[in-house]
Amino acid sequence: MSNYPEIARHFENDFAEATLTVQREDGLYRHVEFSAPKTMNRLLLVTWPYNLVVAGSHGSFHFERYGADTEDMCDWLRGTRVNPSSWTSKLVNGADSVREYDRDRLERQVKERVEEAAGDGWAPDGLQAAVREEILDNHLLDTKDTAFQLISEFQHGMTYRSECSCGLSEDFKGHDSYSSAATWEFYKHKADGKKHKVKVRQTGGFDFDDFTEWNVDKLNYHFVYQCHAAVWAIAQYDAARKAVAANA
Repeated sequence: MSNYPEIARHFENDFAEATLTVQREDGLYRHVEFSAPKTMNRLLLVTWPYNLVVAGSHGSFHFERYGADTEDMCDWLRGTRVNPSSWTSKLVNGADSVREYDRDRLERQVKERVEEAAGDGWAPDGLQAAVREEILDNHLLDTKDTAFQLISEFQHGMTYRSECSCGLSEDFKGHDSYSSAATWEFYKHKADGKKHKVKVRQTGGFDFDDFTEWNVDKLNYHFVYQCHAAVWAIAQYDAARKAVAANA
């Protein structure tokens, strides 16, 4: 069973009626093609020792894997469950070449963090409305770089306290709360640096302090499609070879 049923169905529909042509078959050196005229799709499978390329209407992807069991790369995928996430590590162009930003995933992360804060009782008043207005409804969420910049700059209901080693302290809230707290030492407390040590700490508010750990990427649709195609193509090729051998 595939983790990507929609893409699996798409591929199956495209190649429900397809013809196989073996362009080359010389041991581990193979060039096999499939044509599906009704859907105007084409699929190519090319192998040589430790290498496999699947190409055609949905792009070209080159896998390379050196091991005692992978000289014939058809053995690597023969009869296996389609597992695109794992197979990215075998791509010659690297896993990042088939990953892309997924706005839906980022939005889910944002909503989960806000719901967590609300559920735990520490969300500042108006947080959900502020997140909706400043982040979720913002066109800057359309690209990964601008989305992360937007999220990194978001703060709501932040409060800070300046505390001096002499025992004096003051709380700050509002738009410039951090700046006010940071400058308290110089303009309010007038501390002597030799006798007083002032520190600023956050006492409340909400920000996305863990956003750098979020996974907001997904696998490219065409890559997953071609992973299904490769497994299917090998099975079709094997079946054709058995039929030829049986009729010999």
